[in-house]
Amino acid sequence: MEAHVVEKNIKNNLNSNELLISNLVFSALKTSKQHLTRPANPEWIEHAGQLLFTSCLSKTFEKDRALSELVALGFKTDTIVDHCIPVAATLLGDGWVNDTLSFSECTIGTSNLQILLKFIGQNRERVCDETSGNRYLICSHETEQHTLGALIIGDMLRRKGHSLKVKLSTNYDEVCRLQSTSHYEAIFFSCASYLSIRETAKCVRQVRKMLKQSVPIFLGGSNIEEISQGVDLSCFDLVTNSLSAVNDYVSNKKKRELALDAGALIQ
Repeated sequence: MEAHVVEKNIKNNLNSNELLISNLVFSALKTSKQHLTRPANPEWIEHAGQLLFTSCLSKTFEKDRALSELVALGFKTDTIVDHCIPVAATLLGDGWVNDTLSFSECTIGTSNLQILLKFIGQNRERVCDETSGNRYLICSHETEQHTLGALIIGDMLRRKGHSLKVKLSTNYDEVCRLQSTSHYEAIFFSCASYLSIRETAKCVRQVRKMLKQSVPIFLGGSNIEEISQGVDLSCFDLVTNSLSAVNDYVSNKKKRELALDAGALIQ
């Protein structure tokens, strides 16, 4: 099986500093500023991200207050999840790389962003479109220290009417068990570090051997084009940072299966 890479632009060389901190905060939080600033007022998004960055580093961080402050500035919760939180995460990563933040500060800040993200998701009205929504299992491997990306992906998919389960710090036994009992239409792994991407690929190869039925398995992450350099990802159906590409792949697969079933009935 050959993995199809969507929106993939891999750098030819990685410098020594990137390799040394591959399993730390930098690789997990480094994202494209151009991608994050697509809203009509990118400067205002950056300002909100800076406020959230400062807030999440506070020893007195409160998720309710952090959310209220951004809402008071006029931001909707969807914008906060899709743009403000990633900007704050990027600033945390930059702080680690530039030695202006310690590892513990980065870890605490990231943890607080995840707390805020979960809080927003729990308070949002859940909408599942059973007519067109897909059923996903969203995972991060047990070697992946940074799970913010998986949570953001889950929130985005839920908003689009998809049903899903998020399983963090998982292994191939758990993935196989969940897939065998719930029969998800696709499995999505979120990956953020040079170390975990190899272990994630190894996990998926084991999953492929264990599962009796074939299921689409995807790999994504904000810096996937960087950390995937030189790694064999042929076990994945798609390697992409585009949720639209993932949804299209699953929807097209369902259409093909329906067409085959209809043809079999006619015969």
